[in-house]
Amino acid sequence: MSFVEILSPAGNAEQLRASVLAGADAVYLGASGFNARRRAGNFGDEELKEAVAFCRERNVKVYVTVNILISDGELAELVSLARLLNDAGVDGVIVQDLAAAAVFRRCCPSIRLHASTQMTVHNAAGMRALASLGFVRAVPARELELGELRTLAGATELEIESFVHGALCMSVSGCCYISSMLGGRSGNRGLCAQACRLDFAARGRNYALSLKDLSYIGRIGELSAAGVCSLKIEGRMKRPEYAAAATDACVRARAGELYDAETLQSVFSRSGFTSGYLDGKRDLDMFGFRRYEDVTAATGKTFAPLRELYRKEKPRVELSARLTVSPDASDLTLSDGIHNVTSRGAAGLAPQGAGTTAENAYKNIAKTGGTPYYIDAERFEFENPDGLYLPASALNALRREALEKLSALRRAPERREFCDFDYPLPSARHDNKGFYLRFAREEQAFDCDAQRLFFPLREILHHPELKERYGDRLCAEAPALVFAKDEPMFERDLAYLGTLGVKTVWADNIGQAFLLKERGFEVFGGFGLNIFNSAALNEYKKLGISEAALSFELSAADIRKIRTDFPTAAVVYGRLPLMKYRVCPLQGEKGCGSCPGRGSVTDRKGVEFPLACENRKYTVMYNSVPLDVLDRDFIFVDHKILYFTDESVAECERIYKCAKAGETAAPKHTTGLYYREVF
Repeated sequence: MSFVEILSPAGNAEQLRASVLAGADAVYLGASGFNARRRAGNFGDEELKEAVAFCRERNVKVYVTVNILISDGELAELVSLARLLNDAGVDGVIVQDLAAAAVFRRCCPSIRLHASTQMTVHNAAGMRALASLGFVRAVPARELELGELRTLAGATELEIESFVHGALCMSVSGCCYISSMLGGRSGNRGLCAQACRLDFAARGRNYALSLKDLSYIGRIGELSAAGVCSLKIEGRMKRPEYAAAATDACVRARAGELYDAETLQSVFSRSGFTSGYLDGKRDLDMFGFRRYEDVTAATGKTFAPLRELYRKEKPRVELSARLTVSPDASDLTLSDGIHNVTSRGAAGLAPQGAGTTAENAYKNIAKTGGTPYYIDAERFEFENPDGLYLPASALNALRREALEKLSALRRAPERREFCDFDYPLPSARHDNKGFYLRFAREEQAFDCDAQRLFFPLREILHHPELKERYGDRLCAEAPALVFAKDEPMFERDLAYLGTLGVKTVWADNIGQAFLLKERGFEVFGGFGLNIFNSAALNEYKKLGISEAALSFELSAADIRKIRTDFPTAAVVYGRLPLMKYRVCPLQGEKGCGSCPGRGSVTDRKGVEFPLACENRKYTVMYNSVPLDVLDRDFIFVDHKILYFTDESVAECERIYKCAKAGETAAPKHTTGLYYREVF
C-alpha cells in the first residue's frame, strides 16, 4: 500500500492534541470565522498560530477550513484571514466558494487549495474544472462508490481526500438548504441545525432522514488502491477521545494491524456504522439514529482508556546527532534533515577511570522522552579522541539546549509572499428583462412570451418537438447530479441535444457546467452553484458561464449589493429543493421496486414535504410550500425565474399571469430567505 495520509479533526486545542498525539499525519481546523463548523471551539488568531507551530514541530500538516459561502460585505475580512493563515504557515485551505479560492490563489500562492465536499464534486468533469481553477486536492461527495472514486482519481493529477469515518449528511453536501429554509441557520454558512436528525416519517418509518455514520477504516487498502491519498475523519464537534480513537484505529489499520472496532462504536455511533455508499448498496440498512443504547455505551469506562492514546508524546521526528568531546568544550549537533543546531557545553575531563564511550553518551543524548523527537543509534556519531569523561549532567544539558534550539526553528513559520487582493468590480446592472420559466414536465408548458423556457434534459429528449414549438427560447436543464459511472450516457444525451439545436443548458454543478462548456453549449449557472457574491460571479464568468441565478439563501439586501456586468437571475416563485439524496427514504425492503417516483416525508408537526425521484439516480426533497415574492419590488436582477415543479398547466399559466401583474399567486407560501436574517 502506498502511503496514505490520516487527516483528523481539530475542533479545539484539546482535540488537536488528541488527534496529533494519537498519530494523525494532518489535521483540519477552523479559524474564528468562515468555516462550516462555526459552533465548534475553533481557534482565535493567537491560538491558531500556536496550533500551527505545535503541528509543524511534529511534521503534522494543518489544513484550515474556509468552507462556507462568503457575502460581499465579508470579502475584506476574508483577505485579513488569508494574511493570518499565510503568516502562520498553514499548509492548505479547504474552500467552497470560488471567491475564497480566488482570494487565496491571488494573496497566498504558497497555500494549497483544497476543494471542500461542499462543492459537490462527484464526477470526472468536476475534477477537471477544479484543476483549471488551481486546486491541488478535492474532497469529493461522500456518496461515491469505490469505483467512482477510482474514476475521479484517474481524471486529473489532483489528490483525492475521502472521508473514512464519521457522520453522514442525508443530503449530498452543498445541496442542502433545509436548515436555512426552516430555521434560518444555513449549513452553507456553517451553522447547520441538523434538521434531518429530527423525526421525519416516510412509509411508516421514523427518523427517515437520518443515516448511520460511515466507517471505511477496514477498507483503507482498497481506498488507497483506488487512488485516495488522504483519509479524513469527520468530527470537529465531538470529544477529543473520539478523535483519538478514530485516529488510532486508522493508524493501526493502515499498518495492517487489528483495531478495536467495538470501542470505536461505543465512543459514538448511530445504530452502528455503514459502508453502503462505498459498496453501492444504498438500502434501508444505511438509516440509523442516536439510540438510547448508543448514548449509554459511551461511558466513563469507555473514555478513560482512550485518554492514554494522547496522554504522552510519541516520538515521530527522527534526528541525527553528532557529539564531539574535547579538552576545550563539548559540542552536540542535531539535524532533522533541514535544520541544523549546535549546543556547546562543558569541556571533557580527564577520566578517573574509563572515559565516556559512544554507548554511554548515546544513552543520555537519546533521552528525548516528552518530546516529538528520537535519535536512532545508527544516526549517532561520537568523537572523543582523547578518551575524556563527560558527566551525565553535562550530556543532558547539551541535549536539552539543542532540542530547544531545534524546536524553535521547527515551530517558526517560513516567510511567505502575500499579495493584496485587488478585485475591481463594475457598477450594478438591473435591466429587468423579464421572466424565465422552468418546467418539470412537458405537459406543464403553455404558450407565453417568456424569454427562456427550461425543461429537464430528459423531457427534451423524450419530446424533441419542443424545439420546433419554442425555437431558440427552449433551454435544457442538466441533472444536478451526474455520477461518474453515468457520465458516458450524459455525454451521449448532450450530443443528441446538440443535434436538436438546443444551445443553452442550465447547470447546477461545477462539473456539469465545465463539461457543457467543453461541448460548446452556452451555460446558464443554476442556483445550485450557490453563487453568493460578486467575486464568485466573476469567477464563474471566467469558467465560461454566460449567465447565472444567484443563491436563494441570499437576502434581497445582499442581492442589491451584487456588482457585476454578468447577467443575473433569481427565483421569485416555486417549491425550492431543500435536499438531494442518493439513498431514497421512500424505498421499500427490496429497494425501489414499483415505487412511482413520487411521495413525501412528514415532520413531527405533520407537515409534508414532497419527494421526486430523478430517473432513479437521486431524489429531491421540496419545500412544503412554494416561495412567492411575485408582489415584491424585486428589480435588482436581470431575470426572474418561475420554478414549476408539481403544478398543473392551468396553475402554471395562472401563476405566470400573476407574476406579470405583480400579484401573489399562492395563498400558502413563504418569502424564503429574501426578507429575513439568515445566520
